[in-house]
Amino acid sequence: MAQQADNSDALYSVSGVRARRRAALEDRFGGLAWGTDFLGFAVATFFTVVLFGIVGAIVGTVGYQMGAPVPKVGAHVANTTANLGIAGLVGGLIALFIAYFLGGYAAGRMARFSGVAQGIGVVVWTVVVALILGAIGAALGNRFNVGSQLNLHINMGVLTTAGVVSLIVTLIVMLIAAILGGLAGVAYHRSIDRAVEEMS
Repeated sequence: MAQQADNSDALYSVSGVRARRRAALEDRFGGLAWGTDFLGFAVATFFTVVLFGIVGAIVGTVGYQMGAPVPKVGAHVANTTANLGIAGLVGGLIALFIAYFLGGYAAGRMARFSGVAQGIGVVVWTVVVALILGAIGAALGNRFNVGSQLNLHINMGVLTTAGVVSLIVTLIVMLIAAILGGLAGVAYHRSIDRAVEEMS
């Protein structure tokens, strides 16, 4: 009985030392890693473009085969076209989730610590780059405004309401996906650390 208690105390002390060591390493190397998060953002952007292209190709092919008419601005939207639009929206959100999961995974895998922080960092970089590009577009003026060049008259009131809702949903999907990806990337290193500790 005494021998078992001694062994239990020894195991507890070993696990305690390992836990303290992991905590000390995370305190030293944890937190946002902006360079790593930018690379995660680049990965997420790449896969967003690729996956959106795939979704668009699928929806366009199905729409062509079903003979769905292309709606004109202000005209009635056919049921088939509306259903394809919903399918495209759902497919786009799934593509966005996968892309930002992979981006968060890349950031968490490279940073090794603080998976949640790395996922948030990927989304922060997305917002920062979007604001910079938006500022550049505003500074360049209507000459580089695609809608203006195509003579599209957009109702800004409707666009603002729909835009705010879509922006919130998009950010939520991106944030959840990137955080889960960051945690998965960090978990890879945790499994290696446990294997090393068991061997030592």
